[in-house]
Formats: sequence, structure tokens, C-alpha cells
Amino acid sequence: MKKCFNCGKNGADLYGYIICDTCKTKLRLFTPETIEKYNSKDSEGFRKEIQRRLDYLDKEYVKKRIKLLHIQDQLKSF
Repeated sequence: MKKCFNCGKNGADLYGYIICDTCKTKLRLFTPETIEKYNSKDSEGFRKEIQRRLDYLDKEYVKKRIKLLHIQDQLKSF
């Protein structure tokens, strides 16, 4: 079995990431009822907001990774 990305325990695939049940619970994922509640208020707006947040996370991840890789590269000269 594959190991959880967060704690190293046995886990299962969730959207391309291996996660154990304990860590999954700690994520406090929305229930179907909660998603329906938000979606029913403004379906198009809710979907756009979720996509906007995912796009933002992708960009922030790349920026932070580049910064850390740069530091790591610079450390090679010390």
C-alpha cells in the first residue's frame, strides 16, 4: 500500500495524492450537503471561485518552489 504524503501511514489515492484516513479527516472536507448549499446560492460564481482558488494555488506553488530551488542552488557554492 502507498504511504500518506503527510504522515507516512498507509493511505489511498485522493485526486492524485496518497492520503490516510486520519489526515483526510483532518482536512475537514466539505460534505455533499455543504457543497450543495453553496452551489445553490450562486452556481456559476461558486464554480468560478473554486477554479480561481485552484489557479492561485498552482501559481503560488510554482513561485515558492522556484525560490527554494534558487536557495538550494546557491547553497552549492558555499
